[in-house]
Amino acid sequence: MKAIIRREFKNYMKNPLYWIGIVALVVSIYSSLNEYLNICTFSNSLEVEQLEDTRPMDADVMNGYIPTDSNEQMEIGLNDIKETFIDAYDMTEQEAERSIEDVKAQNLSVAGTIMYLEDKYQFYDGKAVFREAQQKKATVDELNYYIKSKMSEHSYAYYFAKKYVDFAGFHIAFFTVVLLAFLFIRDMKKDHYELLHTKPISAGNYVWGKYIGGVLPIILSVFIITTIFIGICQSNELQTNLINTFANMISATCLYVIPTVLITAGIYVFIALLFKNPLPAIPLILAYIVYSNMGSYDPNGNYGFNGRILGMLFRFEGKFFETEVLPVFLLNQIALVLLTLLFIFIGIWYWRKRRL
Repeated sequence: MKAIIRREFKNYMKNPLYWIGIVALVVSIYSSLNEYLNICTFSNSLEVEQLEDTRPMDADVMNGYIPTDSNEQMEIGLNDIKETFIDAYDMTEQEAERSIEDVKAQNLSVAGTIMYLEDKYQFYDGKAVFREAQQKKATVDELNYYIKSKMSEHSYAYYFAKKYVDFAGFHIAFFTVVLLAFLFIRDMKKDHYELLHTKPISAGNYVWGKYIGGVLPIILSVFIITTIFIGICQSNELQTNLINTFANMISATCLYVIPTVLITAGIYVFIALLFKNPLPAIPLILAYIVYSNMGSYDPNGNYGFNGRILGMLFRFEGKFFETEVLPVFLLNQIALVLLTLLFIFIGIWYWRKRRL
């Protein structure tokens, strides 16, 4: 088994596509994370005014926006609806004001207000309006207070690590699909396949050797990339503790990215030994990536990534300081590892069966 692992590892180290891929991943991931690297406290209001403006729904703290509480969300949302009543419903300002006061008098939640507006005023854009009202353009004092309060809870690296694995996991999934296609191509050719079955190597040693020999170079590339972004994260003025940066980035990588590599390699083992060809695994894994990356509606009717059963990707698409670990996370990651082991054991069984 050691000879197989060593051979596969050396093959990947000699493959120029491997190193070109690492460089391409660093550039692509950096491009996706660049805006989060500029998060910092502000010295004066002029800095806030010069920030690039964007829609509140898409904005984050680096755009000068912070989350609103329920009262602020209601106030901002109703003010926007009042303007819509005047502009699109041909109401006078006094009529629009009375309508808004009527809505406030009901003392409803945001969800209840949306339904009330639909039933009484035939206003059907309430969900979008109140979703945008979840963020507000903040003053320099509000921004600094918000950033400092979040930094008192966790370090910058804690938040950055989640955004890093969000984008890194997605990019590395495609990188793994391409690289692992080389793992079984030569061995599954008819002459090599028959020759391998005459060798005195056991099915377990062969399959585990191929699996580990394919996974190790990918994991090495993951940690090379992560090390680069540890340095990038450390360069932010909000992060000062290198040990904290290292701990957050490495732990997040192991928990959120490595299982993606393991399950992808497991699928390649299963498909290659089942069909005597690794190529059918490519469309299957790409479909798996799409499935894992699909969004859904939460109980509040907001569309976003809420996790998929046995999803190979774990996304943190929320605002920088508001990302949360979904409750299903630990069970999902454990299930991915168990599923990987199942694929490997089935592969061993197939290899042994065809050898006999």
